[in-house]
Amino acid sequence: MTITVEQEQEIRRLLAANASERDIQDSVGASRRQVRNIKNLMSKEEDHNPLASDLGRTMTRAAAIKAVAALSTRPEGVRHSEMWPTLRALFGMCKNDKTGVLKLSMTDDQLRYLKKQTSEAAKAQGKEALFIPEWLPRQAPVAANDMLVMLAGHLQDRAQEYASEFMSCFPDTSSKLVSNELVCLAFAKATPEPVETRCRRNAATAQALQRRLGHCAGYQVINEPSLFVPEFDQLCI
Repeated sequence: MTITVEQEQEIRRLLAANASERDIQDSVGASRRQVRNIKNLMSKEEDHNPLASDLGRTMTRAAAIKAVAALSTRPEGVRHSEMWPTLRALFGMCKNDKTGVLKLSMTDDQLRYLKKQTSEAAKAQGKEALFIPEWLPRQAPVAANDMLVMLAGHLQDRAQEYASEFMSCFPDTSSKLVSNELVCLAFAKATPEPVETRCRRNAATAQALQRRLGHCAGYQVINEPSLFVPEFDQLCI
C-alpha cells in the first residue's frame, strides 16, 4: 500500500524526533519497510546537503563550559547573546517545525544545566560566574535597575488607572482580570499566545455574546443593579 504525502511528512517528523521505527509504524500505519526507506532517503538528503555539517555540534561540553566560564568570570559578566557562538557550537542548529526557521537545538533546561556547570567550574577556580540579562546596561547597573523598578511601578499605577476607567463603564467584571488582560494585550511577550490571536478570539467571543444578548445590550446605567460581587474580585488577588 502506498503511503500518502501526509503520512510521509509525519514519518519524517517522527524520525527527526528520534522516534523508533516500530513506534512510527504503529503511529502512522505504514509498514516497517516504508519507514526504513524514508529514513534512508533522509540520510542521503542530509549527505548531499552542504549545510548539514554546519548545523551540527562542533564543540564538546567541557570546551563549552570552559569558554562560558571565561566569559562569565569577566568583570562585566556575560549576556546570553555573547554566549550564542558557544551555544551554537555546543548544541547545533535545527529547523523549527512550524516556521521552518533555524534555531538553537537547545532547551531551557539544557541552558540552565550548562549555567550550573559553568558556575561550578568557576567556583573551582576561586571565581564567580555572572550571567546578566540583555536589558541591564553595564554602565551604572544599580542605578539602571532602580530606575526600571520605579518605572515599572508607574506602569502598574497607570494600568490600574485604566482598569478603573474600564470598571466605571463596565462594572460587571473583576479589576484584577481587567488589569491582566490589559497587560496581555499591550505587551507582546506577556503570554506565549500572539496578541493578534488573542484580539481575534476576544472580538469573536464579544460578537457572539452580543448576538445572544441582542443589540440593545450596552453600557450599564449608573443606578442599574450590578451582578458584580466584590468578594469575587478579592479571590483574584
